[in-house]
Amino acid sequence: MKKIVFFSGGIDRAGGTERALSLVANALSKEGYEVIIVSLCGDKAYYPLEDNIKLIYLHSKNLRSSIVSNLRKLSSIVREEKPDFWVDVDYILGIYTNRIRNKYKEMKWISWEHFCFYYDYPYFKNLRKIVRKMVCKKADCLIVLSKEDEKDYKDNLDIKAKLVQIYNPLPFEIKNSDASKEKIVMAAGRLTAIKGFDLLIEAWEKLENDFSDWRLVIAGDGEEKDKLSNQISQKDLKRVEIRGFDKDINKLYSQSSIFALSSRNEGFVMVLLEAMSQGLPCVAFDCKCGVKEMIDDGENGYYVKNGDIDEFSLRLRSLMSDEEKLKVMGDKAVIKAEEFTSDIVLKQWIELLEAI
Repeated sequence: MKKIVFFSGGIDRAGGTERALSLVANALSKEGYEVIIVSLCGDKAYYPLEDNIKLIYLHSKNLRSSIVSNLRKLSSIVREEKPDFWVDVDYILGIYTNRIRNKYKEMKWISWEHFCFYYDYPYFKNLRKIVRKMVCKKADCLIVLSKEDEKDYKDNLDIKAKLVQIYNPLPFEIKNSDASKEKIVMAAGRLTAIKGFDLLIEAWEKLENDFSDWRLVIAGDGEEKDKLSNQISQKDLKRVEIRGFDKDINKLYSQSSIFALSSRNEGFVMVLLEAMSQGLPCVAFDCKCGVKEMIDDGENGYYVKNGDIDEFSLRLRSLMSDEEKLKVMGDKAVIKAEEFTSDIVLKQWIELLEAI
């Protein structure tokens, strides 16, 4: 039985990265792999995991250890567990793995990146650039999430590692478009500047007075919540709701009619895929990366020039005013989502592990 360790910055977080990790880890565990998740901090996984997946936390959520202390603990884990594969869930963790790998060269090192090449991290900018270059040269394999991102890596970096593109798996069962959906435009994600919810609110302002039976629902939480709430109040918008994270977000997808993605940047737009799987046509900015790999413009939704609020609003208007278009595009969104099922993604992971 092959043993694989996933190294996470925090498995207790409610993000798309952690959801993808839980799905892949669960799938590999069911396939017979011995799976361990090592988390820098935390005390409980946010997303459900198979009972036989072993969880190891280096320290509690509120305790910060030094790099040296973490390296000692990680070396001890490798020495005791003797994994065949070590997967960094975010290339920045390579700052640890590179040191460990120097001692355990027989262990295969995979770096699994969850942000696009051009994402401008708000922290550790220079360190991240240095670590990324190092990972590209020293890891056995680098996984990126979109074909667009794969091209950007090839065009901009000297890559010695095996570069592989694997989409994140769809977390929900596919559901056909439902005629009983409510008149809701929904959006979801962490309330951060990069997600562009301020742009979505600007676009909604152009629509609210003309569509009295529609409302905008934003599911998520984060540091921009107060700022966005103030923006809504200042514009005197009456039918915009910001609700927190919901583990049963599938219920909101099933109730809604349109999904709006206003991100300035993405790694892989999991929420877009989730929405399409539930029969929602999508309107999105053509931000990097992956939007154009999911939306067939004019078929299952629309993508518009990144940051073009007027065009974004017009595309929403065209869907909100045409029930037949909503139904047809929603059905085509479901068909597209079938290309991202867990079975397809799991097969790619197993092929990769066997190849290296």
